[in-house]
Amino acid sequence: QTACGEGSFANGTRNEVCTLCVEGSYQGATGARECTAAEPGYFATTGSTQQTACAKGSYASTGGLSECEPCAGGTYQHEQGATGCLACEKGRYCELGAAAALPCEAGSYSDKTNLDSAGGREDCP
Repeated sequence: QTACGEGSFANGTRNEVCTLCVEGSYQGATGARECTAAEPGYFATTGSTQQTACAKGSYASTGGLSECEPCAGGTYQHEQGATGCLACEKGRYCELGAAAALPCEAGSYSDKTNLDSAGGREDCP
């Protein structure tokens, strides 16, 4: 059997062909018989030798993904490797893919949550 390199595998007893790990899986060892699915909060592209944590502002709610989803408008994620996003707090707004909740501009405020833009706020009295 062929000793496949990292990021690939050969299954079977006489398999001489190495196959790259498919999207959503990885393999960090040589001579592997299978690839490992990326965990929730992580992703892996074709031929990956390791899983990669989702960046701030994105998430992977399930395992086996080839990319992370950006946080929807009105939500944010300030940590890497997240499995979900957090609701934007009162007095703040969060655009698509936000890594932090941003404060409303001076002289304005909103008591609503999940605002996705500064234009969604209400003026202060």
